[in-house]
Amino acid sequence: MKGTLESFSVSHLKPIRDMIYESIRKAIFEGELKAGDRLVEKELAEKLRVSRTPIREALRKLEMEGLIKHVPRKGVVVKGFTPDDIIEIYSIRQVLEALAITYTVKNITERELEQLKELIEKMEILTEEDNTDDLFKTSQEFNDILIKSCRMPRLIKLISTYQEYLERFRVVTMGRKERKLAALMDHREILQAVIDRDAPRAEQLVKKHLQGALEAYLKTFNIREGK
Repeated sequence: MKGTLESFSVSHLKPIRDMIYESIRKAIFEGELKAGDRLVEKELAEKLRVSRTPIREALRKLEMEGLIKHVPRKGVVVKGFTPDDIIEIYSIRQVLEALAITYTVKNITERELEQLKELIEKMEILTEEDNTDDLFKTSQEFNDILIKSCRMPRLIKLISTYQEYLERFRVVTMGRKERKLAALMDHREILQAVIDRDAPRAEQLVKKHLQGALEAYLKTFNIREGK
């Protein structure tokens, strides 16, 4: 399978610099580019078959976002994510998603509630089967419907950005059976609060769910680092 950068192709629908930015950003999020990997303008220009100017502009944007950095005598490298970064991102998500769920409670439709109920049933089966990949995809679909039901486009876009940052880390934590079970229970409780139109309860449960996800990742990180 080709990597994100290998499959890059120029389109007239977007400026080239934006397409390069999105491709490199995706490669970082998916782990194709790892912390410490060098990003050399000349090599990227040759690989993507573009001039160095849009490469430079894309790298500048990635640096402003905090995904890459300049290292003396080494050049531009992928910054990666530290535990402090993860804590900060989860903290932002808690605030944004707690706000979103209060509007979801008001604005969600009966059809969307039925979709969420169906997804919970599917998640129960996948949890029992210990099917991590399909469970993660189904959980994402559940979250997407829940967030989009708030009917606040700018808030939805902000949340989506921070969810992208954490996607790879969420995959890591979902590999653990106890996290699968805890997440399933959280989702059930959140859905029930939404069905009951209980905004304070839903907000509390969303914060609890994200705190549990953060703690699960940090525990996994410490195990991997031997701490």
